[in-house]
Amino acid sequence: MELTIKKKLEIIFKFSVLTFLSVNTTLAQFAYTKSGMTDFTIESQVLKEKCKVFVYLPDDYEKNTERYPVIYVLDGEYYFSFTTEASSLLAQSGIAPNCIVVGITTNNRGRDFSPKVDEDSGQTQDLNNGGGADNFLEYLEKELIQTIDKKYRTQAYNVLIGHSTGGLLAYYSLYKKPNLFQAIISIDGSTWWNKGKIGQELMTFLSNNSTFKGKIFECRKDIKIPVRFPANVELLDYLANKRPKNLVYSYLELPNETHGTIVFPGTYYGIKDIFKDFQIKKN
Repeated sequence: MELTIKKKLEIIFKFSVLTFLSVNTTLAQFAYTKSGMTDFTIESQVLKEKCKVFVYLPDDYEKNTERYPVIYVLDGEYYFSFTTEASSLLAQSGIAPNCIVVGITTNNRGRDFSPKVDEDSGQTQDLNNGGGADNFLEYLEKELIQTIDKKYRTQAYNVLIGHSTGGLLAYYSLYKKPNLFQAIISIDGSTWWNKGKIGQELMTFLSNNSTFKGKIFECRKDIKIPVRFPANVELLDYLANKRPKNLVYSYLELPNETHGTIVFPGTYYGIKDIFKDFQIKKN
């Protein structure tokens, strides 16, 4: 479906507003609205705190009995709105299936998205401030995803999108909770974390599980000059050349973007790639 100039300008304008408002978490949550969006709060027993959840249902959700794949996006207080736009546009164009989109929020991003670091990691500040990734994945598995599956018509196909440390958490989930997500989209993921230990552990897991099946979309600004270059390259080289045969891997480099701006095009291209061969299931 060819976009009109007016529609293209509307999308650009909405994204510009969202980017401007994202300096303030509260405002960013309400940068703009569209039909099918709602939110609710989970009183998490795992995290011992309240967590807000944003949900987008496809336009045809109330008109049929189909079940839908679910796209979970970390940093939902910032990235939920334009993720719904990307998903909706791709579905309208017949490039991807209609999806439910869930915006995951956190009360402490640095704590919740980061695995523990070792004493010799060189990340002194993260020894006490980070390390909550296992607990957060437990919350996603036992509370958030179960709630979404009960409230909405979902099918067993979950995609996790993460940017920066969120991308690191996405990789971490692959071997900590292997059946939780069928695909991940990592956008400039912080795989240098803890001297690249998450990448090393993932490579070991995949090497010991040759039948592992899933999809990874990796998007980076520039692999040639990234933060902590060797750790990033080691993991990406393994995924490109030594991964299990049933693990589908795609890499996209967008050198003209910054670490902050890459999340917008990375989300669009990631969803497009993950669903390029997807066949939606009917009831």
